[in-house]
Amino acid sequence: MGVTVGMDVTAAPRGRAALRPLIRPAGVGALLGAGWLLVLLLPWESDDHCRSEEPWGCLGFGLLLLGAVPLAGALLGWVLLRAAGVRPAWRVAGLGTLLGVLAAVLSSRASGGFLWGPLALPLVLGAVYAVAAAVVLPGAGSLRRWGVLAAVLLLLWPLSGVLGTHSVSEGKARELAASRVPLLAPDTDGYRILFPSAEQYSSTFRYLLLPPSVPPGAADREQRGVWVTVAPPVPGFSPPGACEIDTSSGRVDAGPCEQVAPETWRSSRHGNTTYIARREGVIVSLSTRGPRVPDSDLLAMAGSLAVRTPGFFS
Repeated sequence: MGVTVGMDVTAAPRGRAALRPLIRPAGVGALLGAGWLLVLLLPWESDDHCRSEEPWGCLGFGLLLLGAVPLAGALLGWVLLRAAGVRPAWRVAGLGTLLGVLAAVLSSRASGGFLWGPLALPLVLGAVYAVAAAVVLPGAGSLRRWGVLAAVLLLLWPLSGVLGTHSVSEGKARELAASRVPLLAPDTDGYRILFPSAEQYSSTFRYLLLPPSVPPGAADREQRGVWVTVAPPVPGFSPPGACEIDTSSGRVDAGPCEQVAPETWRSSRHGNTTYIARREGVIVSLSTRGPRVPDSDLLAMAGSLAVRTPGFFS
């Protein structure tokens, strides 16, 4: 008795056969990406559409773009997919548009707020439409692939956040390393450093010292925190008679001031207190509004100023 070995014709296609249904959707996605790239390269004048006297102003124009761009992309993708013979075109276009938006969001999170370069649009949208086709097309998709797609997206969300935090930290470290003034900072016992920023144009370095109990967005942070500015000496700086300095709010005439320690002076005007220290050939001002930061803290900060590495401000 012979045994007949049959082949399951219902088995899912493998290898090149499995990829063949994805070629046309990927081509449509790449074509859409090239079209959006062309739109981005056109000489648009956003000021013509973003005016304060228009309804909603710039905010309304931005919200309109956020809604109109994906909708236009989905409709155009549906038309192109149908012309390419892809069925059902609306499923691929809908999921492709959704995945394109998610890819932009994940890219922004992973890169610290910067989307991929415009030249990558054809490649990204081509890949996105191929994935959409792999999930929804009758000959290629399956419920299991929906689950795999959902699992991948759920894993990419926290991963993109971690990468974004690292990217922002690396970018800030490079910015501080390029500072034109020494990165002077005090011992931070009882305070934490927020918003470090090295301004190349003005050759200043600034940050905020704030107690851990005070949220960064607190309404009274200016009264409970200390703004520190490191800047070159202002021409004519000659304490205690002439104590004009650069602070976080611009150039301020803080004088006359009184000497409280070697190369350290104190100025109190209009209820605001500023300690001024000359260190490493630059001037460090430590300013607070009102009496909530003790003078002892300000004097201790001025006395513990030292050059720090960029990582100190992370």
